[in-house]
Amino acid sequence: MGYKISPGMTSQLNPFGPDWSGPVKGTEATSVAEQVEDSLFGKKKPPLLDEDDFPDAAEVLAKLEKYRRKLVHMIGDPEDEYMLQLADGTIAMIDKNGMIMVGIRFLMKFKDNFPVLVGAIGHEIGHRPRRWAEYKKAKPLNMTELQKLCRYEETRADLFAGRALAELGMSCEPMIRFLKDMEEGPHPEYFPAKMRADVIRTGYKEQASKVKIRKNLWPELDKLAPKSHIGDF
Repeated sequence: MGYKISPGMTSQLNPFGPDWSGPVKGTEATSVAEQVEDSLFGKKKPPLLDEDDFPDAAEVLAKLEKYRRKLVHMIGDPEDEYMLQLADGTIAMIDKNGMIMVGIRFLMKFKDNFPVLVGAIGHEIGHRPRRWAEYKKAKPLNMTELQKLCRYEETRADLFAGRALAELGMSCEPMIRFLKDMEEGPHPEYFPAKMRADVIRTGYKEQASKVKIRKNLWPELDKLAPKSHIGDF
């Protein structure tokens, strides 16, 4: 799906994700894992920024870090995964090591609308790079098959983003409005924003129901926030 974005920012086609447009030119994948890693992580990274040079952005990123820690704890991954890094010329994207690069313009534009920011990092965490090992034994895919896999993986990330927002007591509607506002036109690798909204709302509704039951029946368990209680998708 193509997306429009304000000057100085690039969505790399997917606003909360990497560029799925294909492998880096000159590389030859020998498995689906390598093929997908090329598509996900083989593109040039945005310029990384030093937080000391941007104190206002660093303050917002520090607030976002609190939510990152909660989400990582909830899914049971190591606490040092999905670290946040201030960047330029992007919205949010994750690399093969699990580092989440957050664009400074995006960060500051939505500094007073945290459901959008949290939805973005929730989507990135939902990609979970460690999962790409699942594809190691499979043969490389043709372009049609790869696009289908891209849509599957993006859907997983959107579903998790919805669940994450529900778990944190935030509305998913600001994130959905952002996706719809950004959309420009169709792309074979992405579902339309309306369909993505349905996925996000589905994840949100499912998790919100679990949160309500947990708080009503086992409030002491909710306060403990046990590791992995979101579960693995």
